[in-house]
Amino acid sequence: MTVVVDANIMIAFGLVDEPLHTQAKQILSTWQTTGEHLTAPRLFRSEITAVVRKAVYQQRISPQQGRNILAQLLNYPVEFYEDDALLKEAYELAVRFNRPRAYNTQYMALASRLQCDFWTADERLVNSTQGEFTHIRWIG
Repeated sequence: MTVVVDANIMIAFGLVDEPLHTQAKQILSTWQTTGEHLTAPRLFRSEITAVVRKAVYQQRISPQQGRNILAQLLNYPVEFYEDDALLKEAYELAVRFNRPRAYNTQYMALASRLQCDFWTADERLVNSTQGEFTHIRWIG
């Protein structure tokens, strides 16, 4: 089965001081055991890079830990998508759900396209779309 995974789940997995670290470890372990096929929009890689760098900048982790975590997360088996149709659908979902940016809606658009669940650590996103976007799941 295919799952769209939000970068914030991978960040929670990689950074032990993240609030949902334990849940992220558990769900990734479960997906590995069950053979889930992980997918994400291409921006996933940029989001991970930015957040790991921010953790180093905030001195939550050392520069070397940042390099190691980034390498581990970028190496995780995730299939990436990006095309004009996906970006246009993300824009329309951002309009529909009154989102200021279309980052998270790229994940939503991909889940719609693939007809699969989109898992996130963003509780506010889940709450703001619940009932209207049935593919979204929260790890908390």
